[in-house]
Amino acid sequence: MRDNGGAGASAERMGARQRAVERAAQHARAKWQLPAAGAAAVAVGWLLGVPWWAVLVLIAAALAVVGRRIYRGASDSWSKGAAGERRTAQLLGPLARDGWRALHDRSVPGSRANVDHLLIGPAGVVVVDSKNWQSKASQLRVQGGQLWYGRYDQTRTLRTAAWEAEEVSRALGVPASTVVAVHGATVPGGVVMLEGVTVIPAQRVRRLLRNLAPQPGYDPARVQQLVDLAERRLPPHSG
Repeated sequence: MRDNGGAGASAERMGARQRAVERAAQHARAKWQLPAAGAAAVAVGWLLGVPWWAVLVLIAAALAVVGRRIYRGASDSWSKGAAGERRTAQLLGPLARDGWRALHDRSVPGSRANVDHLLIGPAGVVVVDSKNWQSKASQLRVQGGQLWYGRYDQTRTLRTAAWEAEEVSRALGVPASTVVAVHGATVPGGVVMLEGVTVIPAQRVRRLLRNLAPQPGYDPARVQQLVDLAERRLPPHSG
């Protein structure tokens, strides 16, 4: 199974941009916060009447505390997402033995969106969206007919995944189903079906695809034809 474009490539690029912007902001804060912390330490030492070496210790401690606060790691959702996509791609790899082909990180025509994983095989076309939901404080649950991750309603997430499958279907001229593969959070009951989307633990996505009923006409030649068409109409995402 080929890894066309590289799973998580566009998310990793967005993560790199996010980190660069944040690092620039951190440097800007450091330019005034570190000198201010050093000056405050000198003032405290002078008020306390401590010897010069103690003042140096106060300065070093102040700079260390403020420096850690300024440069502490920020949440990098893009890079976390890229890591989830790479893990999903690894899980999908063995499906090649069952006649499935995978295209990763593909552009959605006419938009800035991307498809994480496009699977084409004996059971047809399946769009797989990776979600790396690793927060220990947040649980995945179904409430009021909606999927929630912690306090966040995921209806828009599911509708976006379904829309991506519709766009893939339009581009390839065949039906496409939608799966959201979840890393980290426990999926209630092992599977959730909402908004026309199947939500399952990422570890079960390979079994799900293997258990799908073969569709008439999806022989190896037809699969290859659709892969070639997808290569043209759904190129690697460049965002």
